Amino acid sequence: MINCSLLETIKNISRESGFAIAELLVVILGMHKEGLGRVSVSRKTSIGERRIRRINEYIKSLQKTRPELYEFITESIHQASIITQPVKQYLLTIFHPVDPGLLKKVESKIVEVRDWIIVETRDRECIEVIGVVLDRIIFPLVPEELSRRYIELVPATLLEKNSVLVLWRKHTPLLYESAVLNALVNICTEISDLTKSL
Repeated sequence: MINCSLLETIKNISRESGFAIAELLVVILGMHKEGLGRVSVSRKTSIGERRIRRINEYIKSLQKTRPELYEFITESIHQASIITQPVKQYLLTIFHPVDPGLLKKVESKIVEVRDWIIVETRDRECIEVIGVVLDRIIFPLVPEELSRRYIELVPATLLEKNSVLVLWRKHTPLLYESAVLNALVNICTEISDLTKSL
């Protein structure tokens, strides 16, 4: 499950290692989830091959130095479903399962989530719309008529409760998925900061 425990663990690894959260996520998704080689990950993302190798070596070193942590991250990522496929003129990415509490925060902070993704991708035009699936698909702040059109684009076979979905106008594999997860890290940080202040 994609939840704050997993995302904050990745954030802590980023802090300890000095690697950006998004870069760690690219390597975790590309090499540890999809089984791609570093050359393939580098080509897809334009992140240098040496940097990919260094990040991967760091992640693999956790297997020896902190096996429980390594196992927690890799098992959680393997259990998560992150699917990207074409739908009409867009690409659709679905992240599942996402913790319901985190989904409700995504729904209430959809503008911030969109902004964080745009900052990470450096592309204002990449996102068409972001939605969440609790009991049904919701596209926060989208007018009902337009929302119905977007809902019709989502294949019923891919529809799962407790999901985040993104319709992309433009998409760079791995980088854009990691940008969404990085936005979720930011929400988890806000939740954690709020909890600490109470």
